[in-house]
Amino acid sequence: MRTGKGEYTAVTTSTAANLADEIEATIVGGDIADGFRLGTKEDLRKRYDVAYGTFNETLRILQERGYVTSRTGPGGGLFATLPTPSDRLRRLLSNFPEPGSFKDCAEVRHALEEGVIVDATRSRTRTDINELRAILRAMGDVTDDASGYLHQNWRLHRRIAECCRNRVLAGLYTTLLDANEPGPGFVVPDRFRVADAKENWIAHRELIDAIASGSAERARDAARVHENFFPSENDKPMRVLAAPIARKPAVTRNRA
Repeated sequence: MRTGKGEYTAVTTSTAANLADEIEATIVGGDIADGFRLGTKEDLRKRYDVAYGTFNETLRILQERGYVTSRTGPGGGLFATLPTPSDRLRRLLSNFPEPGSFKDCAEVRHALEEGVIVDATRSRTRTDINELRAILRAMGDVTDDASGYLHQNWRLHRRIAECCRNRVLAGLYTTLLDANEPGPGFVVPDRFRVADAKENWIAHRELIDAIASGSAERARDAARVHENFFPSENDKPMRVLAAPIARKPAVTRNRA
């Protein structure tokens, strides 16, 4: 029942946002292919059986997110699009009054790390754990390949985010993480790593074991250990620290 302009707007916006999420999920999940013609505005409005105002708001949200584009002329209409990671990140940063940098994105993502791990621990399923362990094994197979290890590392963290019940948290985290893989075959480290890949892999193994345990306390501890691998420097290549150089003992001179 409509009791006032403000209430009507809130209900409509909620319905529009939910419908936008639904359509976006079908595109991201592959049920609707990138470039597929969805039809005209009226076709879609009738298909989802919503009011004109609601669908216009849904369309605005989808176009703003980059999942739907419109074309004019013969064969035109609305088309599904799958934005690149760079596109999603650009749109995210465009909503802020001040320009953002890669360093800023890395800082925010690392700040979200513990929350994502704890949420995944509370929400994970048996299938999630099996798939996380499979990616972890793939990481272990490429510890001598810096680029390959990073790719599997980001893949693991994306899969952890998929376990989260809080989709806003997971979506923001994943978008920020996508900055580390701007395109196929490219991986960009965001911080110095203070241990070699094998030690880092052990920390990730505990991360997955903690998620599997269902213990939020253990998950927090594992997340903190994981973050301790990274000091605050950003925008620098990941590196494996060389073994410390043995120093000669100081020579003590006896006084005559």
